[in-house]
Amino acid sequence: MSEVDSTRLIGLLRRVIRDCQKLYVDSAKWLAKRHPTLIDGRATDFIRLMEDLHRGLLIKVYVEIVRADDRWTGPEKRVAAAMVEHLWNEKLAGAELREAAMGLFEQADRLSWASLVAPFVRHEPLAGARAQVETVTLRLANLIAKCDGQTMPEEADALHRLQYQIDSALYPVGGAKSSGVDLVDDGGPSRQAKAGQPPVVKHGTAVEPAGPLTDQQRQQQLSSARKELDSLIGLSAVKSRVNSYTNFLRLQQQRRDKGMSTMPISLHMAFLGNPGTGKTTVARIIGQILGAMGTLSRGHIVETDRSGLVAQYAGQTAVKTNELVDSAMGGVLFIDEAYSLVDASGDDAYGREAVGTLLKRMEDNRDDLAVILAGYSGEMAKMIESNPGLKSRINTTIDFEDYRPQEMGQIFELMCRKNQYQLDAAARHRLLVGFDHLYRTRDRHFGNGRLVRNTFEDTVRRLADRVAETTQLSEDLLSRLKETDISISGTQRSVIDQRVAMPHRLRIDCEGCAKRVSVQPDSLGRQVRCPKCRHVQAVFWADVHYADSKCS
Repeated sequence: MSEVDSTRLIGLLRRVIRDCQKLYVDSAKWLAKRHPTLIDGRATDFIRLMEDLHRGLLIKVYVEIVRADDRWTGPEKRVAAAMVEHLWNEKLAGAELREAAMGLFEQADRLSWASLVAPFVRHEPLAGARAQVETVTLRLANLIAKCDGQTMPEEADALHRLQYQIDSALYPVGGAKSSGVDLVDDGGPSRQAKAGQPPVVKHGTAVEPAGPLTDQQRQQQLSSARKELDSLIGLSAVKSRVNSYTNFLRLQQQRRDKGMSTMPISLHMAFLGNPGTGKTTVARIIGQILGAMGTLSRGHIVETDRSGLVAQYAGQTAVKTNELVDSAMGGVLFIDEAYSLVDASGDDAYGREAVGTLLKRMEDNRDDLAVILAGYSGEMAKMIESNPGLKSRINTTIDFEDYRPQEMGQIFELMCRKNQYQLDAAARHRLLVGFDHLYRTRDRHFGNGRLVRNTFEDTVRRLADRVAETTQLSEDLLSRLKETDISISGTQRSVIDQRVAMPHRLRIDCEGCAKRVSVQPDSLGRQVRCPKCRHVQAVFWADVHYADSKCS
């Protein structure tokens, strides 16, 4: 490898290392801000832990690849020097670098993949970042393997083994959702990493709520929340309902400030729709809006389901439910799959106790608590209709429709941008046809955003397999997703192959004349000119129309 290529590779390596640090630290700060009750200890301790874990991940990846062929080449030494500089802010060479590298090898043996990615597995709100963790890990591994200009067979085997290990750690078989407790690190290197002393986040008090917001901060938070709502892909009906609800609350607030009479306000809501349609995200935004307006004193969100409300022993459910509601006071209590609290047979005494306790708290604390019940449309409607207490307390019901194929493509592209991937036209076309097929054949278990996330993760894995067999390294190779990489989650490739081969058209709405216009598959991701009004616009996704009506 030439000096120029080596310098360029080290530059790529430093960028990936910074991406890894940013991913871990930003995730820690976001969780501490949005879900403080999930952190067992102070926010600063959790952020420090995540800093340590990102260092451990870098060490583990480096050692696993370098150790594969029992050699320590000159380029691998340069990589070690770059990593040591990042880990400890020291520039080492010669004997000092060798001594530090030996320390890396010793530490790597004490680190487990499971401990290094534990927060992303244990804490459900961070689950969406697991694909980014896998991406940065595989990018780093491939750069290290190719740093000397070639990938030895032993290194190729190590790449495949590493991919399997990180995948198993991030997606453990039968892995349970995070309980939000017992977050301890059992292997990440501390700031005194040379001494090999792993840190431990000890049990302690929860993060204290922030102080009261100033008027300027409230306006900024309200503006930020509404912008985030508007930026969400799809969900036009949901956005309209939330904006209308916000306007109603503002009107009541303005009348109250003028000493005029106001209507009674119920902050409790029901979110109806299939999984993966953005219900939790919208609930969080609503919490921010209500907090910024002063309707709620804090505006945070506490997420739970039946397991968080119902105890194992008689007489304990009310205590458990009350404790959870206490943690949500001043904010939003979001209960997913809330219909599971009501047994159709009426024999579920624990569920009845939870609902009864919840109803009392919804009434007693209606001025500073918003309870949002979420779940499948049919089950939720039946639950609310059959319970007069719930029906009288929930005045706002919002339906979340399934994402359409174009919207699923936009979500996939958003994931690509966040993870620094690019899509060529053929990859876009295959994704669009695959999502269209799943949308047409969907049932009540249609995955929506989760399906897109799984597709993205499967696609990245296929790219990693393709890159592992390539000796010439380039940034484009590491970041461009091709048609052969696209893997639609839960669907055989042969099925999508058949759909792609069937006669069909791609159509868009022209922004100039508002007419329906056909575009070619190779136009996706490019600028096109309308044949009717000559307007030019960028086309990233389109509607799929088949010639055979049976397919439509």
